[in-house]
Amino acid sequence: MAEPLACCLHGIDLAGIQVGDKVCVVGGGAIGLLMVQLAKLSGASQIVLSEPNEKRRQVGLQLGANAAIDPTRPDAQEAFAQVLGGGANVVIECVGNVPAVKSAFQFAGKGATVLLFSVPKVDATFDLPLFDVYKKELTIKGSFVNPDTLARAVALINSGKVDFGPIITHRFTLDQLPEAIAMQMSDASIKVVVEAQ
Repeated sequence: MAEPLACCLHGIDLAGIQVGDKVCVVGGGAIGLLMVQLAKLSGASQIVLSEPNEKRRQVGLQLGANAAIDPTRPDAQEAFAQVLGGGANVVIECVGNVPAVKSAFQFAGKGATVLLFSVPKVDATFDLPLFDVYKKELTIKGSFVNPDTLARAVALINSGKVDFGPIITHRFTLDQLPEAIAMQMSDASIKVVVEAQ
């Protein structure tokens, strides 16, 4: 888990979260749940998780999100507006599909940074709301792997400040690899670990 945490640390560095910021994390998979914890450690005062899966929303709340909202519910826009007020200072997109990217720009407040952290399909495109970027004075950043954050990730793991317990939902042995892959691809898991014994 050090490698994905290192990637997340690089993204957090790029996002530039300030103490007291409102942060919205789009996507509550393993990466999004690590981002929730890192945003909290960075001093965010309000962390909102956007995630359709109920189990992942509950884990997000357990790991430090102040609110976890299903973006597919009919009143989602009103719910996000209520908890984010004028919008988030930092939005971290951790899904990689067009609807998630679109929502990231909707959640961003004036002067916000939108971090596109997820790995999109190579040919994925998005119609950027240019007037919103202009009017809100948004900063848009991408984040690619972990150039120099692995040692920090290991130190953070050793400190116990990041909780992997609720994120690792299933463990398999190497001879159960097909079952492990099937479980990781299902909505029943967050992070699957295959242990070589």
